[in-house]
Amino acid sequence: MKKNILNSLIFGIPLMVMVSTAAFFTYQIDRQSQLLNDLAIVAETHKPVVNNKSELLDAFAKYINAAGLKPESQKQSNVGYRTGNKPDTAYAPSTDNERIYGNPDAQFYIIEYSDFECQYCKQHFPIVMDLVDSSQGNIAMVFKHVPVHGQASRTEALAAECAVEQGGNPSFFQLSKALFRYSQSDGHGLSAPLDQIARETGLDPNRLLECINAARPSSKIADDVREAGQLGIQKTPTNIVVYGDKSAIVQGAVDGAGLMQMMAQLAGSGQK
Repeated sequence: MKKNILNSLIFGIPLMVMVSTAAFFTYQIDRQSQLLNDLAIVAETHKPVVNNKSELLDAFAKYINAAGLKPESQKQSNVGYRTGNKPDTAYAPSTDNERIYGNPDAQFYIIEYSDFECQYCKQHFPIVMDLVDSSQGNIAMVFKHVPVHGQASRTEALAAECAVEQGGNPSFFQLSKALFRYSQSDGHGLSAPLDQIARETGLDPNRLLECINAARPSSKIADDVREAGQLGIQKTPTNIVVYGDKSAIVQGAVDGAGLMQMMAQLAGSGQK
């Protein structure tokens, strides 16, 4: 059975190393408690892992201790990455529960924690897709939701997940590209009606809207949010680059060259 990213990485991220340059700035989550607001999308029958800010901070502390990290003061730079030791097993995404773009058996995975209403995610998403498209099957993207811009973010995350009901991961990424294209960012919603966007991407708009109103994928989105919190993610976009049993986490948007450099460093840091 393929392992979850949290199980694979939580024990393998010991040291923060700040990256000196980035292609553009990122949206930073100002308060960790904002992650809790996103748990409101969970169905009433779904019990969240944490219920208040103190519990969330306690979860962060437990993660830091489990990973062998020392608490760090706030860095001046807004982009950084952590390199990882070898966890017990290599990470591989589960195709039936993960949103994968590219070859599921790729050598490298870029796990992206993102928000359709984040203006920097809007710029960064096609960069990662282009890397995957040009990699000849060596790179795959795994998309995770961190919808921090209120109701617009949550609705768009639900829409993307609802597309899976109609066409699996291909429909998810087809609609995701359109959502980023029409997103006005910062919680301002879409510049076109959602039913129009659905039709443009070959989806049945009535089925999509029914799924959104029923909030059927809410627990999947909440799982992504909790995972981001437990990994200490504080910015969108954030990317975890995985190569075999090694990993690095980038909090902030970097260009394709920066991601390629990270992959080269991971591949050159020892035998896979």
